[in-house]
Amino acid sequence: MSSDFSVVAIIAAYNEADIIAHVVSDLVNQGIHVYFLDDGSTDCTVVAVEPYLGRGVLAIERLANPGTRDATHGFEWERILLRKTQLARELDADWFIHHDADEFRESPWSGLSLHDAIRRVDALGYNAIDFAGLDFWPVHDGFRDGDDVRHAFTLYAEPALYDRLQIRCWKKTADLDLASSGGHEARFAGRKVFPLRFILRHYPIRGQAHGERKVFHERRSRFSEQERDRGWHVQYDDVHEGTSFIRDPSTLTPYDPDAVRLALTLRHRGVETLEESLRDATTTLDTHRRDLDQCRQELARTHEELARTRAELSARSAEVATLHGVAARIADLAARNAEVAERSAEAAALRNALDERVDEIGRWRAAVADQTRRLDALHGSLSWRWTAPARAAYRLLRGR
Repeated sequence: MSSDFSVVAIIAAYNEADIIAHVVSDLVNQGIHVYFLDDGSTDCTVVAVEPYLGRGVLAIERLANPGTRDATHGFEWERILLRKTQLARELDADWFIHHDADEFRESPWSGLSLHDAIRRVDALGYNAIDFAGLDFWPVHDGFRDGDDVRHAFTLYAEPALYDRLQIRCWKKTADLDLASSGGHEARFAGRKVFPLRFILRHYPIRGQAHGERKVFHERRSRFSEQERDRGWHVQYDDVHEGTSFIRDPSTLTPYDPDAVRLALTLRHRGVETLEESLRDATTTLDTHRRDLDQCRQELARTHEELARTRAELSARSAEVATLHGVAARIADLAARNAEVAERSAEAAALRNALDERVDEIGRWRAAVADQTRRLDALHGSLSWRWTAPARAAYRLLRGR
């Protein structure tokens, strides 16, 4: 490796013999060294890489023996990521690329190699690079081993949302983490991602037979359930038996490197961050507007309720005033009742006194009647007649 500035792409592959030679040679021609991991390929993948050993390829390491990666052992993506992480800590290089066997990477500056572009990013003080992924799809079934897939398929589509984050190039660091993101990004403390994305040309399917073999036999049936539970390996969930892997050209975009580079320059990560901030601010503003409209509606309802409450209060006040008048009348009646009761008591006392006088008069009348009877009896008595002359003489004498 160059003592001046070195970059190593760590590639893991399984049965990619039809494309791997072009991928490795492109990296080497751009000044990038390759550390190759073979995960038990049963085709000529390793044979295709061997000519570059010592000529840009640092080593070919077998993660599994050919044919051992069956349905029993499965496909262990985390194991591969951990091995790549270990190599990125151990190898003597300035920068590393977590590279796949079916992709090509390019500088965002025309005429500048991938190696020199990474060195420019390093000189600008950044320590990580994001890539804009372009998924190239077959529009015919004429691709053959040995063909340059970049010439065979020149139409692309934007990757799925889950596959757009591609921070897979970084400056050497001791605290690298590839596994937690499923390999989508290199995570480490102090990461500073260059705002301009580099180009990643991805060729996952190279024809109908290749697609059926790769998806239904070499990939999906071997994916680990534990890794699936983590949200990994979802790229083939919508692919079913009988699916055509040949795309309609009208659904794809012709690859124009200058147009792509211009678009990446005009809409770099910083612009996207501003757009996201604007979207967040717009969303927040819309939320505030909805909240304000709700507040206005609630305020209008509150005013209506307040008006009804005031009307009810006025009615209640009138009722209270009426009740106060009734209370005054009741108090007046109570006072009059008290006066009547007092007068009734006085009348009762007078009636008792009168009854007593009547009784007394009755007794006097009885006494007079008794005396009258006695007097009448006396007058009618013989003695009273005999003494009449004496009483007359007595009255005469007193008259003198």
